[in-house]
Amino acid sequence: MDDEKYFGLSGDNVQSNQYYYTTNPLTTPTDACDIEYLKLKPSCLIYSLGSAGEFAFEQSVHERLPHCSVHTIDTRRFQCPKGVCTMHQLTIGDGKNNTKTLRDLMIDLNHTNLEIDILKVDIESSEYALFHTLFSNNEMNRNGTPIYIRQILIEVHLDRQRIYETNALFYLFNSQNYVIYHRELNAGFPYYACEYGFLKLNRKFFRGHF
Repeated sequence: MDDEKYFGLSGDNVQSNQYYYTTNPLTTPTDACDIEYLKLKPSCLIYSLGSAGEFAFEQSVHERLPHCSVHTIDTRRFQCPKGVCTMHQLTIGDGKNNTKTLRDLMIDLNHTNLEIDILKVDIESSEYALFHTLFSNNEMNRNGTPIYIRQILIEVHLDRQRIYETNALFYLFNSQNYVIYHRELNAGFPYYACEYGFLKLNRKFFRGHF
């Protein structure tokens, strides 16, 4: 694996072979795929869902991909570092109970004609409702413009009560032609959270593999 193609987007990092590993035991690296492709694009779009006032991901993106437009979404209001990202205060979910779907947000930002190059998600178990709404065969998705997300960096929150729901989430990713290229337990909460990198591939890849 080439360290210029696969790179870590996290703070307090030290380099080890092809990855950047965090020295903070309470976080793990979020690894993005195919940096050369993103460098060659004249522009790119990155959404970061969940911040809690920490912008190490956004700053790492800005350092390596300064031409990318980065939008950070959180339920609380924080100040993005100048020139690094644009902050949006709202709750992402299934569109119910004062939440907005990802499609709603893209409509508000006039991004429906764009593809999302990287979607980073750490929203404390709300990822289940988010992706089931985004990828399910519902009326909104049937009638709306398809949302294309090239890769997803997500922290999946686990517990025994969510076993079937977690399995359904991964089947949903597979049904949308995503494969796992990175997986790592959250060192601070190894029984509760795991970080995954998903890359969207052509459906032909799955023939004979799954």
